[in-house]
Amino acid sequence: MAGKAPETGRQSLKILMTADAAGGVWQYSVDLVEGLLQHGGQVLIATMGPRPSAEQKGQLRATTRVTLAESDYALEWTTNPWNDVEAAGKWLLELAGSFGADLVHLNGYSHAILPWCKPVVITAHSCVYSWWKAVHKCAPGAEWAEYKRRVTEGLAACDRVIAPSAYMAQAIEEEYGVAREKIQVIHNFSRTARREGATKEDFLLAAGRMWDPAKNLSLLEAIAPELDWEIRIAGSDRGPDGWAEKTRAIRGLGVLPHAQLLQEMERASIFVHPALYEPFGLAVLEAAQRRCCLVLSDIPSLRELWEGAAVFVNPRQPEDWIRELNRVLGDSAERQTMARRAFSRAGKYRNGTALHAYWKVYTSLLGSTPRGSKEAAA
Repeated sequence: MAGKAPETGRQSLKILMTADAAGGVWQYSVDLVEGLLQHGGQVLIATMGPRPSAEQKGQLRATTRVTLAESDYALEWTTNPWNDVEAAGKWLLELAGSFGADLVHLNGYSHAILPWCKPVVITAHSCVYSWWKAVHKCAPGAEWAEYKRRVTEGLAACDRVIAPSAYMAQAIEEEYGVAREKIQVIHNFSRTARREGATKEDFLLAAGRMWDPAKNLSLLEAIAPELDWEIRIAGSDRGPDGWAEKTRAIRGLGVLPHAQLLQEMERASIFVHPALYEPFGLAVLEAAQRRCCLVLSDIPSLRELWEGAAVFVNPRQPEDWIRELNRVLGDSAERQTMARRAFSRAGKYRNGTALHAYWKVYTSLLGSTPRGSKEAAA
């Protein structure tokens, strides 16, 4: 049975939220939970995949209103994860029961089909099919058919789908046949304060998993010797295919604590993001909040979010990056102008706006009969 809809925005609401520590979903979850606590929410975060680091766990505010439950179950977008996905489903149902969840917020897809008998919200951060088409320009092979079946079923079973951009909303609609009226765009946000006045230094910064072809960081490795400034890259260099620094023009910073990454952004004059696929890009937002000049891939999602506030370059044309970056490096007036524009645009993606939208979604669903209850009664 669905919980009673709160009469005010500060009535307690128990939310079971899934997360993983492998990428941007973790920071998204931390920022969202922090805001939900201020609204009176109580959250149980259940993680799958690689366990959160000590630094990541330290980001969660010490309070009895947020609880972390960890597991090692494989994530649904990894190779042949389905035994783990099934086992994780049983674990999640047990957590929801013992916690007394009023609502379930999934940062994945497959588990929406479980018999929650509670409202279920999915945030569609990314998906294998849209990722594959953006990176490889073709559909995935037959080995991903089971993934697509389960994602399609999960999206059909949930009560609401949240997308961080109109680009991702369209991808979910087209790839999995989700009705457009079921999808709501709520832009991602960062709760870190916008910073002004930091002294900028002559280097370019990038952030992301170096081994992930969607991040396209190998392009920076290729062009670095042709640039007048050093490129620094923050992120994991250990992945399925490995990554090796091959030029002195790039400094690999490794995986940085979030606070240290923000400090690098405060110092960097330019933030570069040559991604082939990026449904939103929290790192881009955080760099804009720190007055970096943004030089981004010319892809639909980044155009949607940063048009007029960034320099855009074709991610598959290294020579264009060399030309545009050296031009910007030599023009301090343009760097400052674009940094101001990025800083201003970052104000559009405010935490208060997103949190209000999420809370409105939650409370509207609590006032209706969740899909799981309808199916159980049928």
